[in-house]
Order: sequence, then C-alpha cells, then structure tokens
Amino acid sequence: MTQRSTKSAFSPWEMVALESFQTPEHTQASQWRRSWRAATMWIVGREASERQAKQESELRKLPEVALSHWVPAIDWTPAARALSQVTQEYVDAPVVLFISPPYGGHGAVVSHWAQQQGVNCISAPTLNELTEGCLEWVDRCGHQHQWVIPALERHFLRHTQGLQGVRELLERALSGRLGQGVIGCDSWTYAYLQHAVGLEGVPVVTLQALEGEQLAHYFALLADNGGIRPTVYSSRTGQPVLAGVSEDSAGGERSYNERSYNERSYKELQRLAAHCRGHLGIAWHYWRERLREPAENGESGRSQEQSQGPSQGPSQGLSKESSKEFSKELWLLDALAEAELASDMGDVATLLLHTLLIHGGLEDQALGYVLPFSSHEALNARLALARQGILRCHQGRWQVAPLSYASVRQLLESRNYLVDPL
Repeated sequence: MTQRSTKSAFSPWEMVALESFQTPEHTQASQWRRSWRAATMWIVGREASERQAKQESELRKLPEVALSHWVPAIDWTPAARALSQVTQEYVDAPVVLFISPPYGGHGAVVSHWAQQQGVNCISAPTLNELTEGCLEWVDRCGHQHQWVIPALERHFLRHTQGLQGVRELLERALSGRLGQGVIGCDSWTYAYLQHAVGLEGVPVVTLQALEGEQLAHYFALLADNGGIRPTVYSSRTGQPVLAGVSEDSAGGERSYNERSYNERSYKELQRLAAHCRGHLGIAWHYWRERLREPAENGESGRSQEQSQGPSQGPSQGLSKESSKEFSKELWLLDALAEAELASDMGDVATLLLHTLLIHGGLEDQALGYVLPFSSHEALNARLALARQGILRCHQGRWQVAPLSYASVRQLLESRNYLVDPL
C-alpha cells in the first residue's frame, strides 16, 4: 500500500494498514502531562484550575444553532471512498477489517461503503440471541456473494454463549465459505477478539492519525461558510488557534493555505492531536464541546437560536447574512480539560470501563452477563461514573465519554489491561 512520505499532507482520509499506523508527534509527552496534572491536582488541589476558570467565566457556550453552523457533523463519505480504494488491493482476501477507536466512525464509513457498492449490511443479533448463542445471523451472511457488517462490536458478548456466533462467522469467512466480506470494528473489540478468538491473517486497515496542522486545516474548512470564518483563540495562551477569513478578503486569502498558520498558531492543535492520539472523531468532540464565545455575544446568540426555531434543525444551510449574526471571535477552552478520574479508581469501576470499551458500549441489561460481580455493584459503579461525566448514554448504551477517553485509556494501560492498537 502506498505510504505518504510526511504526515503534513492536509487530507484526513489516508487509509493505511494497521501496522503502518503512527500516533502524532508528542503523544507520549501528552500522556506524561496528563499523569503529572493528575498528580499535582491531588497534591495541591484545584487552585490553578480555578484561576483559569475565572478567565473562562467571561465566555459562554455557543447556542446549538451556532455550533451546528461552525462545527457541523463529520461527513465520513470521503473515508468510505478511501476504503473502496483499499479493498481493491485485497480482492483475494475473504474478509477485510476496517477499525477505528471509539467515535472514529467505522460504522458510518463501512455503511457508506456498502451503499456505494450496493452491498447489503448484516443486521446485528439481539441481546437474547447473543446470550443464547444463536447462529441465525451468521447464516444470513452465507446467502450472498458479498456481505458487510458495519459494527462487529454489536455481534458478540464477552460471555460463553455470546462468543459462539463471532467464532463461527470468522471460521466460515476465513475458509472462503461466505464469499467476500467487509467488517467495521471498534479498535477495542478488535484487540479483544484477536486475543480471545484469533484474527491472524485478516487484512486490517485504519485511518492514519492526524497532526495538528491537519486538524487546523480540517476545522478551518469545516467552519468556512461562503468565505466567512471565525477567528478562534486559545483561552490558555490567548494566541489564535484558527485564523478567521471574512467575505471581504481577497479570493486567494479566503481559502486555507499554509500562510494562514505558522508554528505558533497551530501549536495548540498539535497538543490536541497528541492528546487524542490523532483521531479525528475524538478531536471533533473536543473542538465542538470546548468552543465558547465572548459573554457579550451570548444573548444575541440565544435570540438567534430561538428565532430559528427547533423545527429547522442543525444549520439548515444558513445564508451568508445569517452567518453575520454569529460571533466571528470564538475561544477554545483548555483543550486538555476533561472529566477527572479519581486516583484511587476501584477495581469494579475500572473493569466496567474496560468492558464498555471492548463492547463499544452496553445497555444496563447486558452488564450482568459480562461482569464478574452482581448487577447491583455494576449499576452503582455505572451511576457513579455517569455522575462524574466519565460515561455518557447514546441510543440506550453507556459509553466512555469522548472527553474522558484519553484518560481512561491511559488508566487501563497503566494497570496492564488489554488496550487497543490505536
């Protein structure tokens, strides 16, 4: 597979073999800073963070309509096109896996790929089917020449019966009895199944990690609305993180180019890239959840949101005139702030976090099948982690929250848990 000679290329959609994945520069230093920050917080308390919070108190959260305008949802279709090119290199392989970390879009990417190729997706088994070891969903793969599973983490449980289906699937697929399949898979699920079932010989691809300059380019294009782009400053340093472009700018200045950013201006985004291990999905959540506007713009922003009304939904193709109503001066709160993990995190909570990651999230009902302690203990641990903001509920499933993911991963790695390869 063709490899790029440098990671400064702006495209965030470079698809590489798993063994070619590289974390961004300064990733290890970012992990050391998290450990040091946690230690000093425990020793000296929250005085330093409170001093910074006084500055941040002058800023307000953006209304939802403004967030949807400046930070719309990630469009994963370019990644699906990149996956299409990669699968052509593995035409003789019975199965190709595309993996991504939590919030990394593997389900959306593989679903888009299936739609582009006209291939049917295999529906996930129910919880009852998994706990009973039902194999009917595996049989559905055998009735077609090509098949797709967008999210393999929905097709197994770490349970005696819950592993039977995925074992049978991989045995039939690798023997060539199921035709050709493309599977999307959470990187934690991949690590677990490689250990518990075995995935040797299966081609595995992923999106290459992004550097800070690539994030700067991506967020600049994401926020560009007909030549109107906000200037984003760091609340930590006061320096620009993203350079604004107005509708009056010359055409050559309106598009993103390297002259808009020097090393100082995207240093903050390099810190973010290192913190997120270069994963676009995690970085997007940080960017969206930590953006703020000056307090004096807050009331007009809320009035704008109310005038749009709930029926219009996110952005709705806002006009250039509407864009002017939004603040073109935004601030990014400390990009590394996150839900804090207790230094004495207990074994029950730690194992719960690990279990949720390897399953890509679980509903409460499933916890009793996959944890070696009572449902009462599991629910208490889940409630405590949710109150701290470490977990969030999405479509009925509890997941590690995006802004907690980096610290949770580091905690599990420090305690010698099985971690993902990304």
